Amino acid sequence: MGGWVEYLAASAAFLGAHVIPAMPRIRGWLVAHLGRRAYLAGFSLLSVMLLAWLIRAAGQAPYVALWDAGNGGRWLINLAMPLAILSGCLARGLSGLVLAFAIWAGAHLLVNGDLAHAGLFGGMLAFALTGLARSGLPSQFRPTVPRLGLALLIWAGFLHLHPLVIGASPLPF
Repeated sequence: MGGWVEYLAASAAFLGAHVIPAMPRIRGWLVAHLGRRAYLAGFSLLSVMLLAWLIRAAGQAPYVALWDAGNGGRWLINLAMPLAILSGCLARGLSGLVLAFAIWAGAHLLVNGDLAHAGLFGGMLAFALTGLARSGLPSQFRPTVPRLGLALLIWAGFLHLHPLVIGASPLPF
């Protein structure tokens, strides 16, 4: 499988994995049968695996240019990603993670001007903004040394692994 078929399949799987368990009866049944921790661990693992598949499928879809962000877009990513990671690490509750995804998706949407990536990051941005509309912006941040250290490690890891996993360096030089 490849091309647009795989991209659409990965998109549908990712969306389904987030919409179906959000239904109160289904989520309640899953939590009751698996336990809250096992449900959250399984849901998180499945989400990461499906997101990785979706990103890979977007990269393998036929390239259809929509716009060119130029080299300036890479500067945007390098400014936005530390902010996204900090919001995810320092905010209290899931709203920080949702805000981090919104920043990540918005910055990547501006930089990746092809059809598949516009669909991927535009969809992620819409999904994250919907979550923020439901939960609101983070109301509290907890900047501790361990959390700041974790944010720094995550940022360095993403920066280092991006060329290996995604196939493109986010650095502007």
